[in-house]
Amino acid sequence: MKRNYKIYQMSFLETKENYKELNKDEYDRRFHKAVCLRITHSPWKPCLRLLTTILYSNRDAFLGLADCEVEIETIDNDVERFKLNKLKPFYEKRDKYIDNIDDFWKVVLSQNTDFANYIRASDFKYVDNITKVVVKWLIWDENSNADINVRDFSITFHFKGIEHDFPEQSITKVFKMTKMQSNKDFDDDDEAGEDNETIGVEEVLTSEPVDIEWPQSYESINPSLIEDKRSPQGKKNYRQGMKSFFGWFKWTGKKPGKEFPHGEDLASLLCDDIYPYCVKYYTEAQRDLEDEYSDSEDDNSDEEPLDLPKPEGEDEDGESDKLASKKRRV
Repeated sequence: MKRNYKIYQMSFLETKENYKELNKDEYDRRFHKAVCLRITHSPWKPCLRLLTTILYSNRDAFLGLADCEVEIETIDNDVERFKLNKLKPFYEKRDKYIDNIDDFWKVVLSQNTDFANYIRASDFKYVDNITKVVVKWLIWDENSNADINVRDFSITFHFKGIEHDFPEQSITKVFKMTKMQSNKDFDDDDEAGEDNETIGVEEVLTSEPVDIEWPQSYESINPSLIEDKRSPQGKKNYRQGMKSFFGWFKWTGKKPGKEFPHGEDLASLLCDDIYPYCVKYYTEAQRDLEDEYSDSEDDNSDEEPLDLPKPEGEDEDGESDKLASKKRRV
C-alpha cells in the first residue's frame, strides 16, 4: 500500500507541476493518461476503468490534496532540519567519547546482522580495522543554504593499516538526493513519447565515486586493475570486486546492475540506523558476547564425567575416586 500511495502522489504532483501552463483540454488529457499509467501498475488494475473515472471526475480535489501533501512534506523537512541541528553538538561530543573505547566500531559493525547482509565474508578482515565512523549532514555546513536537502549527508571511515597489505587511510563519501528520470514503473509496451518523458521523475540517493586504496590481497578483483573485463575470468573478478565493501566506494546510484548492489540501502543503513544508534548496538553486542561466553562455561560444567575403570583394590567410595572424578570433567 505504501508503494501505491507514492505512485498516486507522484502522479498528481507531477501532473500539476508539469502541465499547469497547458490549456484545459490538453491538461485534462494528460492528467487522465498520467493516472491511467500509474494505476496500470497497481494491484487494482482490474478496476482500472472505474478508478480512472472517479479520479478524473475529482481532479480538482486530488490536485488540492497534492497541495496539502507538499505543505506536509515542507513541515516534515523543517522538523527534520530542526532535529538534526539540535543533535549536532551531542553527536560530536559522543564521537569524542567513542574515540577512547577500543574496538568500538569493530564490535558494532561485526555484530550487526543487517550490515553483514551487504558485506562479503572476506571483507570483515578490513571492516574490523575501521576505528571510526562519522556521519555528517550537509545542512550542518555553515555555508549551506535552505535549498540543501535534509537527506544529503557524508560518511567518513577511518581505517588503521595492516602491514604489507592495507594502508592506514580516511575516506569520505558524500550522498545527495537527486531527481532522476525513471521508467521502472512502466512496462515495455507502455506508450512512448513526450508524455512518458514528463512522468516517472523521482528523487533518489546518489553519490560520486571516491578513491580508496584497496588491499594488496584484493589486486585480482580490484576493478581498476583488471585489464581484460570481457574475458570470463575478467568478468568474474570484476563482479566480485564490485560486490566487495571497497566496491561500494565507487557506487553512484546511476548505473543499476553495473555497480555495488543495493548501495543506497547500505548508505541509508549507516546514516539512519547504525550511526545514530551505535551505542545501543555496542551495548547489545557486548551483552550477546557475554551470554555466549557464559553459555560456553555452563556447557563445559554440565559435561558428564568420563566413566573410567577404577584401579583394582580401591574402595568405590574412596576419596581418591572422588578426586579423580572431579579432575576428569571435560
